[in-house]
Amino acid sequence: MADAAALRTRFDALARAYPPGQHGRWAARRRADALDAWFADALELAPEGVALLALGGYGRRVQLPGSDIDVLLVHEGLEPTALTQLGERLWYSLWDQGWTVTPLVRTPAECLEAAERLDSQTAMLDARVVAGSAPLGTSAIESVVSQVAADPDRLAGAIVEDRARRAERSGSCAADLSPDLKEGLGGLRDIAVLGWLARALGEPLDAAGIARHADLVAVDDAEEFLVRARSAVQLETGKRVDRLSADLQPEVAASMGFDDQPGLAAIDGLMRQVFAHARTVDAVVRDALARVLAGPSETSWPPLAGPAEALRALEAADGTIPPALVDAVAAAPIPDPVGWDESTRDAFLAVVRSGEGGVAALDALDRVGALERFVPGWRDVRSRPQRDPYHRFTVDGHLLRTMAGVDALLDDASADPVLTELAPELRDPAAVVLGALLHDIGKVGRGEHVPVGADVARDQVRAMGLDDHAADLVAFMVAEHLLLPDTATRRDLTDENLILDVAATVGTLERLAALYILAVADAAATGPAAWTPWRQALVRELVTKVRHVLERGTMGAELAASLTERIGEVRALLTVEPEREVDDFILRMPRGYFLSIEPARAASHFRTIAPYLTSDAVRTASAPGSRPGTYELLVVTNDRPALLSAVAGALAVGGISILSAQVFTTSDHVAVDLFDVEGVFEAEITEARWRSFRTTLRRVIEGAISIDGKVEDMRRHYPAPRVRTPVTVRVDDDASDFSTVLEIGAPDRMGLLYDITDVLSRAGIDVHLAKVATFDGRVVDAFYVRDELGRKLGDREQLAALDAALQERLG
Repeated sequence: MADAAALRTRFDALARAYPPGQHGRWAARRRADALDAWFADALELAPEGVALLALGGYGRRVQLPGSDIDVLLVHEGLEPTALTQLGERLWYSLWDQGWTVTPLVRTPAECLEAAERLDSQTAMLDARVVAGSAPLGTSAIESVVSQVAADPDRLAGAIVEDRARRAERSGSCAADLSPDLKEGLGGLRDIAVLGWLARALGEPLDAAGIARHADLVAVDDAEEFLVRARSAVQLETGKRVDRLSADLQPEVAASMGFDDQPGLAAIDGLMRQVFAHARTVDAVVRDALARVLAGPSETSWPPLAGPAEALRALEAADGTIPPALVDAVAAAPIPDPVGWDESTRDAFLAVVRSGEGGVAALDALDRVGALERFVPGWRDVRSRPQRDPYHRFTVDGHLLRTMAGVDALLDDASADPVLTELAPELRDPAAVVLGALLHDIGKVGRGEHVPVGADVARDQVRAMGLDDHAADLVAFMVAEHLLLPDTATRRDLTDENLILDVAATVGTLERLAALYILAVADAAATGPAAWTPWRQALVRELVTKVRHVLERGTMGAELAASLTERIGEVRALLTVEPEREVDDFILRMPRGYFLSIEPARAASHFRTIAPYLTSDAVRTASAPGSRPGTYELLVVTNDRPALLSAVAGALAVGGISILSAQVFTTSDHVAVDLFDVEGVFEAEITEARWRSFRTTLRRVIEGAISIDGKVEDMRRHYPAPRVRTPVTVRVDDDASDFSTVLEIGAPDRMGLLYDITDVLSRAGIDVHLAKVATFDGRVVDAFYVRDELGRKLGDREQLAALDAALQERLG
C-alpha cells in the first residue's frame, strides 16, 4: 500500500534542501517524480482498464510546493462501486496529508466530449500517463490531441478570448506591482499556452514558424525564474498562493539572492526581473497566437535596410504589428547607438505621434532590444517598478502610456476647456509628445529623477539634432513636468507671488500649454488617484491664472529674465548680510517690488524691512529722492485696514506732499509703502518734521487721534488745484485674477491720496497694491483692491456707490 505520509516526508525534505528562492524546475520535477512513484505504487493492484493521467502543472512536470495535484482517472466502463473503492485508495490518503487533489474520472469517450471546453482541452494537451494502462491513457490523450490538431485556429481563438478574460480577472504579470505569477498575462499560464500550441501543431514552434528560436530560449529562461518566484511565495506562506504581493517581496527577493544595489533596491531588482520576463512571455505568446490565426501566408517580411525603414514599417502597421515584421525589425541593421540623420529623426517622430500605434511600435522595438539604440536612457527604466500610492505601471510602461495620452489630447482637445484655449499655442506637437515620452526618463534610482531626466533629455535631443526650439521645449517639459501638479496641490493659489513665480518659470503660453497637456496625460497614465476632480480643478485654476499673467504681460520670458537678474543684483549687494535673512527677504517681497524698484534701492531697504516686526511697530526710513528737492520715504508696518489712509493723512498734516506712491504687501502681511515726497511751504524736510510725522502716524494707527480735521485744517493753507479736470473712476475686473483695479483720476491737491484711501477704507475695501503718480497738476492713481473677505469687487451696486462717494469727496 502506497504510504502518503512517506510522500509528505519526501516533499518536506525537498523543501528543506534548498532556500525557497532556489526551488526551480529541477525541484518541481523531483516533486512530480515522487508523485509519479506514489501513484504507480497505489495503482499496482488496480483492475485492468484503468489509467491515471497527470494534468496541468503536474502533467508538465512542474509541481510546485503548494500547487494542486491535478489527475484524471481514465477507465473502460468500470463499475461505480469499484471506482469509489479505487478513489478512496488514491485520493483520501493524500487529502489526509493536506494535499489539494483535484481528481477527474472519465471514460475515453467522455474525455473527448469534455474536450469541447477549453479547460478540459488544454488539460489533455498537458496530460501524460503516470500509472495503469499506458495504451488506454495514451489513446485517450491522442484522441483529444488529434481533435485539436484538426483545427488549431479554434484553439488559438479560444485562448485569445481566455487571455482577455484573464487580463480582466488577474491583470498583467508584466506590470502589476503585486503580480499573479500564474494567471496574470505573461505568467506561467501563458508559458503553458506555448506548449499547447506545439502539441496541437505536432512540432516545435520554431520549426513550425510560429515562434523564433531566440524567443523560445528567452521563454525557457522566464519559466525557470517564474517557477522559482512562485515556489518561493508558496514556501514562504505555506499556502497555495500565486500572487507576489508587496509584503512578500522582501523575503522572496532575499531567498532568490537579490541584494540592494546602487540605485536599485533588492525588491526592485526582483520585480524588474519579474516584469522583464513576463513581458517577454506575453509578447511571444501574442505573436504565436497571431501567427497561428494568420495561417501559412503570413510567414515573412521583406528585409529592412536600416533604422528609418524599420520605423516607417512599424508606423505603417498602425498598432497591429505582424510577428513577421517583428522578425524583420530584429534582423534590420540598426546601429547602437542610432546615427540620427533627417530620415531617421522624421520617422521616429512620426512613430511617437501615432498614438496607440506608436506604443505598439516602440514596444516591438524594445522586444528585440532595439529601442535603447534610439533612446539610450531606456535601458535604465525598462521594467523598473515605481513604489508610490499612485503609480500602477513600471516606469517604461508609464512613459509609453503618457506619450499616447498626449498624442490623443493633441488630436482632440475639445474635451478639456483649458486645453481648448491653449492648444493653438503649440507650434511643434511632435516635440510635445517626445517630451511626454521622456518626462520620467530620470527614474533610475540615482537621486531626484527630475534633474537626472533633464540631463538625459538634453543628450537625447542633442543626439537627434532637433532644432533649438524643439530641443528647448522637450528639455523644459522634462525639467518642469511636476511644476503644475505639485504647485496646484501644495501651494496657496490665492498667493499672487506664487502665480507670478510660476509664470516666470514657464515664460510662454506654448510652454504652459505643453506642461498642462503633459500633466493631464501623466495623471491619466498614473492611475485614478492621480487625477481626481479635486486635483483637476486645482491644476486648471493654476493654469488659468498663469495664462492670464502671461497674456497681460505681467510676467513673461523677458520679465522673468529681468526679475532673475535684478534679484541676483540685490543678493550681490547684500553679501555682507546673513544669507538666510536675505533669502527670507527675497521670498517675502512681491515680485512686482523687484521689477519696479532698482536693485540698489531694494538693497538699501533691507535693514528696514527684514527684521521681525512686533504687532504695533512702525518703521520709517528717508533718503534723498530721484529729483532735487524730493525725498524717498519708506514706511514699514504690519498691514491693517485703512493703513494707507493713515500714512497719507499723517503726511498731509506734516506738510508733506506725495508726488508718487507704490504700496506693496509681503507674503506675511507686512505693508511696505514707498513714497516720493516734497515739502510744502518749507522745501526742506528736517529730521524734526520726520519725527513729527512718525508720531502722528503712530497715534492715528493706535486710534489716539482722528486725522480728518487735521487734514482739513492743513488743506486751507494749501493752494487750490491749478488745473480743473473732472474726477474719473475706471473699474477693471480683468486686469488681475486676484484684485479689482481702480484707476482714479483727479486734480492734484493737498491730501488727495488721503481722501481717496479714506473713502476706500470706509467702504470696507482693502488696498493690496497702489501706484500713484502726478502728471502736470493731475493725479492718476491705480489701486489693486479687494473686499473684506479678500475677494475681487463684483457687486455693481457696491461699485456704483463707491463711484458716487469718490465723486462727492474729490469733486
